[in-house]
Amino acid sequence: MQISDTAVGKDQPPAPQRLSHRRLRYTLHVILRDPLAFFSVLVIALLVFLALFGPWIAPYPEQGMGRTDVPNRFLPPSREHWLGTDQLGRDVLSRIIIGSRIALQAPTVVVILAVVIGAPLGALAGYFGGWVDNLIMRLTDLFLAFPSLLLAVTIVAAVGPSLTNAMVAIAISWWPWYTRLVRGITLSLRERYFVEAARSIGVSNGAIILRHILPNCITPILVQATIDFGTVILAEGSLAFLGLGTQPPAPDWGLMVSQGRSYILDQWWISTLPGLAIFVSVLAFNLLGDTLRDVLDPRQYR
Repeated sequence: MQISDTAVGKDQPPAPQRLSHRRLRYTLHVILRDPLAFFSVLVIALLVFLALFGPWIAPYPEQGMGRTDVPNRFLPPSREHWLGTDQLGRDVLSRIIIGSRIALQAPTVVVILAVVIGAPLGALAGYFGGWVDNLIMRLTDLFLAFPSLLLAVTIVAAVGPSLTNAMVAIAISWWPWYTRLVRGITLSLRERYFVEAARSIGVSNGAIILRHILPNCITPILVQATIDFGTVILAEGSLAFLGLGTQPPAPDWGLMVSQGRSYILDQWWISTLPGLAIFVSVLAFNLLGDTLRDVLDPRQYR
């Protein structure tokens, strides 16, 4: 059984179910009262909806997947094509809608990989200290010595451009941030009463890390991961813009911006609208991360 500091000196701590209901009501209260938080939730919900059902709601799903219609190239926004067509006659709105799946797939894979690699290493470094801490942190410093996007560009350029390689490359450059985050939290947790109590009754170090340390790191990891979702969307779009990420004819937002940059003066909608989709998505995830930080902060909750 996990013994928390808040339970020391109290006969009957609040029921977990009651606390979860109160926190849920508090979270909904904050989101509904804060216009920016409400906006971010709506945008992310719309993004998830488009990613799941995009091929069924896009007006021209075949063009969204990459089929060309050259006779209708460079059409401005109209009733037939709400956001116009690109240099190959493909409907821009359909490509933005279907491209939302890539926009969510990339940060989901990258964040999961970064957390799976970085969080356990950070817990090991903070809990054991000594040579384990020095070894892990020097390895972390080695990766942090390079700008994350530059490191990702180097890796993709070496192994070949593709969406899979881009996601793996970004994850390799991203995990050190979670290692440093979890290590700092673990350093403050390993001397807490509930860890000392578990250690005193013979619980193994591995069980303490898995059952007591890592679960108490979930809140800051969740906040950081939410903010990183937007940052990874921007990073993956940058790789696609450089030709190192998703390859044509996939409807990647960054790739669409790159393909339309030559026509920006006359056919502005080809690059501007996918770029606007990237901007709004990144903004929404950053606003949601700020909201979660406030909601999950125990001092704010009290």
